[in-house]
Amino acid sequence: MNRRVIIVGGGVIGLSIAQHLLIRGATPIVIDRGLFAKESSWAGAGYLDLRSAAKTGGDFFKLCRFSYDLFPEWISRIHRESGIDPEFLDSGSLDLAMDEKDEKEICSLEKKLKDEKLEGHWLTTAEAKKLEPGLSKNIRSAFYLKVTRQIRPPRLTRALLQILEKQGAILRENESVENFLEKDRRIYGVNTNKGIIEGDEVVLASGAWTGLWGEKFKMVIPVKPVRGQVIMFNAQPGLLQKIIFTSMAYLVPRVDGKIYVGSTLEEVGFDKSTTSEGMERLKQGAQGAIPSLAGALIDDSWAGLRPGSPDGWPIFGRLPNWEGVWVAAGHFTHGLLLSAATGQIMTQAILGEPISFDLSPFSMNRRPHAAVGL
Repeated sequence: MNRRVIIVGGGVIGLSIAQHLLIRGATPIVIDRGLFAKESSWAGAGYLDLRSAAKTGGDFFKLCRFSYDLFPEWISRIHRESGIDPEFLDSGSLDLAMDEKDEKEICSLEKKLKDEKLEGHWLTTAEAKKLEPGLSKNIRSAFYLKVTRQIRPPRLTRALLQILEKQGAILRENESVENFLEKDRRIYGVNTNKGIIEGDEVVLASGAWTGLWGEKFKMVIPVKPVRGQVIMFNAQPGLLQKIIFTSMAYLVPRVDGKIYVGSTLEEVGFDKSTTSEGMERLKQGAQGAIPSLAGALIDDSWAGLRPGSPDGWPIFGRLPNWEGVWVAAGHFTHGLLLSAATGQIMTQAILGEPISFDLSPFSMNRRPHAAVGL
């Protein structure tokens, strides 16, 4: 029997679930109130990093590592089936220490990484500048971690959409879900501004907006927006090769020379505007790491809304006290990194297959965990 699964939300999480459902022979129906993948999935940096996951440790790190390890095969398949290169790169990263305080914080990170069997090494200023000649001469030292990767988010989501369209998914953008079809506390479809759509299961994967569905189900779905502001510099290709982390900003170099600089963490509701204070902080952070960026043109600036949860851990699984409705949300700053695992494990759960990863630490009814390290 062909299962019809309605996915409310067309960001990278919803698209990954849809792609995995297609692989299993189900029919995904993806609905988004706007254009597909134009919110957090488009705005994000796309680095695949285990540093902050190592700070948190435990089941959160295990999930992030599980997803990280899925990427090479997953992206290879996406590239092959779509013909679009998502620019999956083993960039490596440098944590820059500008002073003794930075060094102490990076030493603490180094210990957490070692606890998770991830090894990096320290570089002197001269060694760091040999690796990245554009770095400021004012850095005190740097910590190099080879395993940091990146993906270009808009290219990844475009590739996923190409696959979904070619392989028979039903894609409905600019369509708003207004209510849910329910009988005896079982959800069997949705009512949108364009009509009724019936399905066997419904997945709530609306990113920062997922919490708004709580009222419909008479419960709190603890997902809220957290704003992140971004600047994109238009630099020369090759100016920067490694992903850079400083106490003020992070810098992600693209193949075409653009350098993504983020990001702030602000709880301001659904306000996606940028601020002069946020932009100035990012400029100072970027130019403090790469002084020549003071003369580079700013290609664009924007803000995106991350889907935060009380502890920063994602929420997976069936909505409590309901049948036929699932949640995959609250990924906070790890949405791109966790997209590979989320698609796989949510598809397995929805279709009643053995699940590759224990979902219980990520259920909506969990006790709050230690907050995700940043």
